[in-house]
Amino acid sequence: MPPTPDEQAQAFEDQDRARMAVFTPVSLEDARAYLSAYDIGELIHLEGIEEGVSNTNFKVETTSGLYALTLFEAATPEDSLPWFMDYTLYLDRKGYPAPGPALKRDGQSLGRINGKPCALIKWLPGRWPRNPDTRHAASAGEYLAKLHLIGGDFPQYRANSMGPAAWPGLIARCEPKAATSPRAQEILADFREELAFLKGVWPADLPKGAIHADYFTDNVLMNDDGIVTGVIDYYYACTDFYAYDLAVALNAWGFTPGGQPQPQMISAFIKGYHETRPLSEAEINALPLFARGSAVRFTLTRLYDLLNHDPSWVVKPKDPEAFYRRLDYHRGIKTGHTYF
Repeated sequence: MPPTPDEQAQAFEDQDRARMAVFTPVSLEDARAYLSAYDIGELIHLEGIEEGVSNTNFKVETTSGLYALTLFEAATPEDSLPWFMDYTLYLDRKGYPAPGPALKRDGQSLGRINGKPCALIKWLPGRWPRNPDTRHAASAGEYLAKLHLIGGDFPQYRANSMGPAAWPGLIARCEPKAATSPRAQEILADFREELAFLKGVWPADLPKGAIHADYFTDNVLMNDDGIVTGVIDYYYACTDFYAYDLAVALNAWGFTPGGQPQPQMISAFIKGYHETRPLSEAEINALPLFARGSAVRFTLTRLYDLLNHDPSWVVKPKDPEAFYRRLDYHRGIKTGHTYF
């Protein structure tokens, strides 16, 4: 019997978690030399973190506490790192549970280890929910709304590098390898029509500001009571519509691993958000379009990774079909009120 969509997607996720996300090694001597620029005490322990798919991460224990040491690999644009550091520091200082960077004695948040840009950031408690329920979804929705409210006056601007303007280019980058995959060709042909539609109806005048843009379950830490204790991984954060960020999150929290809708999870998340930051009628009306666009965005990036995957690479690709199924669901939604 062939695997179900959820079983297939879970296999992709299990392969991905089976690797150690340490692409650039750091020795104890390397770490001690780098950490000497901070007033954080003596290094006690350094441990690679088995999470994340883009950057190298270590758990750092010193005599003053716990930190995360992140080395930024090629997937994270170096010229955007100051924006990311300033944004998370801004949120942290305003009381939001974001991993603000530790500052060196010279006041800088960034450095280099073994040729890679790096940062030492605040260690946040909790774990991301492996089997989230509506309680987790409601709490996650509340904290996404708080992110938008607290960070609403962050003054710096960063364009959405993975927004609608980038999607035609992603299609073009998938096309060479898609020539040998009838299924990939089918998806790309559908997306050309989808993008033509979305371009004509994409909203232009809604509330916007700094957003997370990658608010997936594994980026939201919680305690045993299902309360958010930390929101991590801001390396797709940018300036865009708050409702688009909400749509990304609904696609992350409101579906099974294989892409089957869970209306009760979507409802719990959006209500948790709406009770904290009430959505305007225009934002609610835009949600189905934003959800469709978000599904296209993540299908394309996963499809590109799958088509261009080298079996020798440590990180395994995720299943693009799981997000393609989300698109089909949102195409059937006529009003954003359905999500409630």
